[in-house]
Amino acid sequence: MSTVNTKINNYMDDVCSLVKNKKVHKEIKLELQCHIQDLIDEYISCGMTEEESVNKALLEMGPPHIVGADLNKVHKANSDWMLIIFTTSIVLFGLYTLWFLQNSVSDNVNFAEKSIIYLLISIFMSLIFIKIDFRNIKKYSKHIYIFSIALMVFTLFTSPVINGTKSFISIGGFSLRIPDIALFLLIISLAGIFDSYNWNNKKSLFKGIVLVFAPCLLFLLFPSIASLALYFIAAFSIMLLSGFKFRYMLAASGALAIILFGSVFYAHYRINRILAFLKPTSDPEGSTYIYNQILNLKNSASIIGKQNGAALSSLPEAHTDFVLTSIIYSFGWLVAIILSIIIAAFIVRIIFIGAKTRSSYGKLLISGICALFASQFIFCILSALLLIPSLGFNMPFISYGGTSLLINILAVSLINNIYKNRNIPYGLSV
Repeated sequence: MSTVNTKINNYMDDVCSLVKNKKVHKEIKLELQCHIQDLIDEYISCGMTEEESVNKALLEMGPPHIVGADLNKVHKANSDWMLIIFTTSIVLFGLYTLWFLQNSVSDNVNFAEKSIIYLLISIFMSLIFIKIDFRNIKKYSKHIYIFSIALMVFTLFTSPVINGTKSFISIGGFSLRIPDIALFLLIISLAGIFDSYNWNNKKSLFKGIVLVFAPCLLFLLFPSIASLALYFIAAFSIMLLSGFKFRYMLAASGALAIILFGSVFYAHYRINRILAFLKPTSDPEGSTYIYNQILNLKNSASIIGKQNGAALSSLPEAHTDFVLTSIIYSFGWLVAIILSIIIAAFIVRIIFIGAKTRSSYGKLLISGICALFASQFIFCILSALLLIPSLGFNMPFISYGGTSLLINILAVSLINNIYKNRNIPYGLSV
């Protein structure tokens, strides 16, 4: 019997020696052992001796170097290089755009250099983040949710007013925009909370809806309509994928519409912005100034671009809220179309990774992050084409904003983390 076990163990060791991902060795050995034992039992029932059955079973399993090579391909824990290439392309284009606008329209503000600093910090944090199994985060979902709420409350009570909002906290010379951080943390927490959630239970249903709607008031108090809209889209994506019924989603969407309309009519400047959007040429030197400038820049843009940012000096926030308008005017419609294609490929790649992920928690995380990226890109494109009012949406990786760049890079790192661990059983150690 010991000789038989030795042969089987040697075979499994030879197979695993070719599988570089050591985290799956235990699962592979268990699976191989079950298959080998089934074959041995079958051959013994046909009248073979135990030793003959073992030899024939191992022969039928195939040469260990071939089996090991095939399993190594299946269980590779590599990064998704297509996602990294798309992300890198968008980030580099964003840095070039900021450098161009800095030299063309800025008032001695070095936002391109600042973005590089935030990018380096983001990459450093991502290298640490990628080493963590994303599934270990799930057990802290409730703590992350509570921390997100507490962080927003703390910011509202303690942060100074900057540009009419109390959204920033300064740490060591760096300013962090808290709604962006809270939005990302809430997506992570809701994915963990709603994984295997029982939406059919009335008590759980009520609790889940309260958890989703509770942060809305805080987003409105900042105020940050853009963050609120993005939060709802991402949260609804997670809820739907976790089993939330569509009819409830319609009711929740109605509640969201009421909240958004209420927030708009609560502030006169938001009403004026909506009215200005409807008639962008009615008051070109007054309330419709921004929309009139966007319209003029869009209409005067060419296929290959002006390569001159002087005209953009008349456009407020040309490097943030209206960066796509700046791109269309400066670099042309052709560059804008190519950029849109790369962005679409980026979103499709995230969807593909989500579809290939076995973990339900991983799927929920990716759905929330994908909805966050897709909605931001779509809103920015629609805003640049004057199809929707400008509500302060930033274009991921391209618009200036240190916190948003940091969060976006970490979001991609989290997706890559999910991809790397997609075939690794949870809880297995090296």
